[in-house]
Amino acid sequence: MKGTISVKYFGPGCLAGITLTDWLTLLAQNGFRVSPRYWAKAAFISASSVVTSILRPIETRAYHQRLQQSDPEPPIFIVGCWRSGTTHLHNLLCLDDRYAAPNMYHTMYPHTFLLTESWLRPLLDSMTPRKRFMDNMPQGLQEPHEDEMALAITTLRSNMLSWAFPHNANRYDAYLDFATATDDEKMLWAEWFKKFVSKVAFKTQKRVVLKSPNHTARIQMLHQMYPDAKFLHIRRHPCDVFRSMCHMARKVQPVWGLQVLPPDQIPEMVIDTYRRLYDAYLDQVQFVPETHRHEIAYEDLVSNPVDVLESAYAVLSLGDFAAVKPKLEEYAAANASYQRNAHAELPPEDLKRLHDQWDRFFTAWNYDLPVTETAK
Repeated sequence: MKGTISVKYFGPGCLAGITLTDWLTLLAQNGFRVSPRYWAKAAFISASSVVTSILRPIETRAYHQRLQQSDPEPPIFIVGCWRSGTTHLHNLLCLDDRYAAPNMYHTMYPHTFLLTESWLRPLLDSMTPRKRFMDNMPQGLQEPHEDEMALAITTLRSNMLSWAFPHNANRYDAYLDFATATDDEKMLWAEWFKKFVSKVAFKTQKRVVLKSPNHTARIQMLHQMYPDAKFLHIRRHPCDVFRSMCHMARKVQPVWGLQVLPPDQIPEMVIDTYRRLYDAYLDQVQFVPETHRHEIAYEDLVSNPVDVLESAYAVLSLGDFAAVKPKLEEYAAANASYQRNAHAELPPEDLKRLHDQWDRFFTAWNYDLPVTETAK
């Protein structure tokens, strides 16, 4: 029972840290249509949003001046599509004591974590599963986590909200790359983004490492915000990504969901999202100086993580690698037996769709295009 409660209400899909005003705005955008199976989740978010609305001005008064005086270093961004190894890479880089990442609690409660983490996180952490539901990776509210959840909660401008309200996905998917967003929307998003980074840097007193697949489509905008930021991109064979993303979507959507996404719509959603993500990335990456970006392959990271990280440290000038090398070697040895999910072979119709719609990306990273009957 505890595991069920934690996944539904305290997992990454709960939007628990949203304010009441923003929660009502979000519901209004969707005509207050919440599927009956998620009414209990919506009730929990409603109650939590009231608490957040009470606590947020208290935190603002307590920390505003100190945050105004802080001057955080530009972040290090880990980018790459979902299921490409971004979490593994994030965990590895965060072994370096010179860096810090937002944890899951920070991203769930971006308005109030400075005020509440010391007493509320231990309570919620006791109800959080120790393993991620889609791949058995370690999980906890203190683990490094992607910042997109915080941006969804604070700005209401994130394609992550498509998981919650799939019937209105076109509205939120526009914020994957912000290509059609207004200048005011971009300014609002940038303001909250910088505020969140400042809060995490203030909390940890370290340079912040951010991991978000969504940022893969925004690197030009992020580079303009932080000209000295570094970008570490990880790629993986597109066929493996497709299989794993479809599996993830079937697991994640019920956790995030406030509406039901029919499973038969997932493959097309994955194909479209990946294409938009990487069309944006390949069009924008040229605007980031070569000394500020580095590419690695998931396959190389899995087989030889220490050497791959050493190369990244050298290219991006991330500091003395010798200081962190022993920790990386220890972590790699401890996780050498980790069992990845096994996925079935792709049917011919899926291979054809990937061949036809993702050919640009197979070519960009020198992966062989899938062989189909029409391609033989």
